[in-house]
Amino acid sequence: MIKTEVKYLVSKISEEDNKEMSKVYDLHKYWARKPWYPISSCIQKYSKEGDSVLDMFLGSGVTALEAVSMKRNFVGFDLNPISIFISESTILNHFNEKLFFNELELIKQKLLPLVKELYTVSDICSICGNNLIIQHTNIGPSFKGKETAYLFCSDCGKKTKLIRKVTSEELAKSTKKYKITKWIPNNKFPEKFYKDRFSYKGVKKVTDMYTPRNLYFLSELLDIIKSSNFQYINLFLLAFSNTVLHASKLKGENVRPLNVNNYWIPNDYFEENPWLRFLDRIELVLDSKRALKKKIGDTEIGNYKLYNKSCFKTGLKKNSVDYIITDPPYGEAVQYSELSFIWNSWLNYQYKIEEEVVINPVQSKGIPEFLDLLEKSVAEANRVLKDGKRYTLCFHNKEFKIWKGVLDIFKKYNFVLENTEVVDTNGHSYNKNWAKFSPKTDLYLTFIKGKYESTHRTEISAQEILMNIVTKNKKSNPATIYDLISVNLINELYFNEYQMDISHLSIKSIGQFMGMVPNGN
Repeated sequence: MIKTEVKYLVSKISEEDNKEMSKVYDLHKYWARKPWYPISSCIQKYSKEGDSVLDMFLGSGVTALEAVSMKRNFVGFDLNPISIFISESTILNHFNEKLFFNELELIKQKLLPLVKELYTVSDICSICGNNLIIQHTNIGPSFKGKETAYLFCSDCGKKTKLIRKVTSEELAKSTKKYKITKWIPNNKFPEKFYKDRFSYKGVKKVTDMYTPRNLYFLSELLDIIKSSNFQYINLFLLAFSNTVLHASKLKGENVRPLNVNNYWIPNDYFEENPWLRFLDRIELVLDSKRALKKKIGDTEIGNYKLYNKSCFKTGLKKNSVDYIITDPPYGEAVQYSELSFIWNSWLNYQYKIEEEVVINPVQSKGIPEFLDLLEKSVAEANRVLKDGKRYTLCFHNKEFKIWKGVLDIFKKYNFVLENTEVVDTNGHSYNKNWAKFSPKTDLYLTFIKGKYESTHRTEISAQEILMNIVTKNKKSNPATIYDLISVNLINELYFNEYQMDISHLSIKSIGQFMGMVPNGN
């Protein structure tokens, strides 16, 4: 057995600075976003100024901004249109805050009469005397006949908060059939939708996700933004798309639309005021741009190109890339096309799923298909990466048979494993919150393009490895032991010529094993 210690890639900056820098990437939600620091650390370690850096699964653009801010030239690919949209908006620097506020003021002037008509109530603010506004209303079987409204004064703030029963007149405003004259996403959800938790409630189209009042308001807001000639139209569209899930029926008292891995409509849901949510999302954009100014100032950044297409045929020249860092889908955990469907629909984007690298039964993609698709990206990486240069793979999976398949691909294309580092994801992804048997950390595997050779052939079982690690680390917590097991198993699978049986090994079976070992955790 290879003797392996776990290397943790930890931040060397203060928690406060890390929090401030993280605001750069908080301007829009995205699934499974990576923390910026380990990405930055890898780019700094494995490339130099002027080098070309490639991300084959771009996601929310963390690699892009970290690379160009260190004056690397960057190329990114992603099938998801909103991934490209978020990434381009994130990289945008030289932000003119005064101009942005001027353009926001024009939106307010056009829309505030409608806000007043739809969401203002007769209650008066005890401080300023203005009418209160609906923040959200509880709707559903538990509130039948006693729907509750949360109100406050938009001028004096939430200290004026008032909670009371919704009047019949106010309720009628929510359910009234409005004449919608502006464009709305009337497209249907795909019939084959793996994580379908909504169609049984009669939701077939994106527009079914909204109350009539909110749908009407969103159509007007979108039209005002899109028909403008604003310099920052994309930032306003970004704030808009970051509003549409919160303004839908996916939100309830104890349910947030982004804390679960599907579109699930609770029986009792909110009708949240989309205008207030939009203004809140605008604040995130502002925080992001202010934080970006602190990060890079007005200095020039590296060149970049982002492509909304598969990375299987990048079109890049052979042996032209200095460093690859990428975070491909982990298998089944996050269904990017499904979870981005509402965002992309509102922005009128099309997502071509044929080459989406996921495990998804309704797309007829199991583990073999997932590995076949992933292999296409690794083959292309082998083609475009310069000899002797590095490829960092950010990955994790609770099934070790998937790990074995991934490692076999990298062996096949002569990527030599140099090191494996453990990174705490630091966030509150749905995986951390929702899935009991889900890895809580990411692994960053760095390979060198060269020639693969096994280092030994030792007959060993997975159980021997587990027993050895658990008995020698009784004082460690379960998470640390799991990291130790993962890294050791990866090294054995990669370097040991002997084919160890890991077909039934998973995070769940490891947890059960740890509980069975005397004095184990």
